Amino acid sequence: MISKSKIIPIAILILFLNNIIVNAQKPLTLRECIKYSLTNNSNIKIANYEVDISKNKITEKRGNYLPQINALGEFDDNIKLPVTLAPGELLGGAPGTFIPITLGSKYKTTGAVQLTQKIYDPLAIYGIQSAKINKEISSQTLQKTSEQITFNICQVYYQTLVIQMQMNVLKSTLTASEQSLKSTELKYNNGMAKKIDVDKIRVSYNNTKSQLNQSVLSYSQSLNTLKYNMGMPVDSSIALADTTINITKYLLANDTVHKLQMGNIIDYQLQKTNILMMQISKKTNLAASQPSLSFYGNYNYTAMQQKFNFFDGGKSWYPSSSIGINLTIPIFDGLQRRSRVTQSTLNIKKAEENLLLTEQSIKVDISNYEIKYKNAISNIESEKENLDLAESVYKNTQLDYQQGAASTLDLIQAETSYMVAQNTYFNKLLDLYIARIDLERSKGNLMNFINNQQ
Repeated sequence: MISKSKIIPIAILILFLNNIIVNAQKPLTLRECIKYSLTNNSNIKIANYEVDISKNKITEKRGNYLPQINALGEFDDNIKLPVTLAPGELLGGAPGTFIPITLGSKYKTTGAVQLTQKIYDPLAIYGIQSAKINKEISSQTLQKTSEQITFNICQVYYQTLVIQMQMNVLKSTLTASEQSLKSTELKYNNGMAKKIDVDKIRVSYNNTKSQLNQSVLSYSQSLNTLKYNMGMPVDSSIALADTTINITKYLLANDTVHKLQMGNIIDYQLQKTNILMMQISKKTNLAASQPSLSFYGNYNYTAMQQKFNFFDGGKSWYPSSSIGINLTIPIFDGLQRRSRVTQSTLNIKKAEENLLLTEQSIKVDISNYEIKYKNAISNIESEKENLDLAESVYKNTQLDYQQGAASTLDLIQAETSYMVAQNTYFNKLLDLYIARIDLERSKGNLMNFINNQQ
């Protein structure tokens, strides 16, 4: 039988192992990061709440056209009853005289049920239409937010991946530099190399080590930014499933070029929907001059007593009821409606001009992003060739140095050139990817592009 003193350490060990299992995050692909953000990013959650609010707003506006039923209660304590003058002859007095009399009871209680139903109210009708368009705007805003978060994650994901690739190359370079340093130190100890040669290689080694440490720090910072955009707690563990960037995936083939569809671009959609909202606003202002018609019905119970004994049995309650129709016809409001309609007309014209400007701006952006993308392709091809050449020179110089056919300066220069070529290539590689997703986003095709690439 296990003693109680042994059970506690075992339980702690189990909890520790469970935490390790829970915290062990499997590597995530780009699509998995985006999928995680769609349910965890706070901005997307807020946009979803706005959609839900707009749906309930439609229900609220529709409720204006449904029957409205209210229960009413009223209690009056007539502290001092009103006095009126009655003709004297009616109460046995002399003709031509008046006698003051008090009318009413000290206490009065009324309970009522009231029903109203709109028959025709143009403002309520346009209110429902306005709420529906507002829901469309909320849905489009959610789409725009999702696209922006997706774009941010794409940028940070591949930035992190590039840093990781740089780290791997720096580690390999650092290992080779360390071997060269040990070899040179051994030669120096045997009198076959100078102290300055050892120092030069040590400086190069330290520089490479410093760059690697900086890359490790940048990698951690980039991962934190990625987690932030995903909506993941910053203390969570995360790893990238991708290890390389496949350049051919991001080359634009001729068969993928489609005619521009403005309806696919969310900013354009939002502006068109806002124009619809303005048009409804104008109709609402025009409808303010139209009559409205509604039905009402009341049913009341009233009790009047000189003493507060309404709950005693046998007391009389007097029912009453009424039905009717209310007709409201606006006649003159000091020209306010006319001014509001004019403002609405001008706002619509202004929004239509802005829509034309947006359309032209979108076309210019797409053209510029295409130029940027083509330039990135050209750059990556030349930088890849430079990188291959720099790597070949570095490896050959290492071999020559080991055989005594190259100087320390030759080795350091070859290593420096190789590292510069690496950094340039990786930066151009990231530029290529960013240029492609910029182009796809400008065409309103980012989500489809990401889904097709995974």
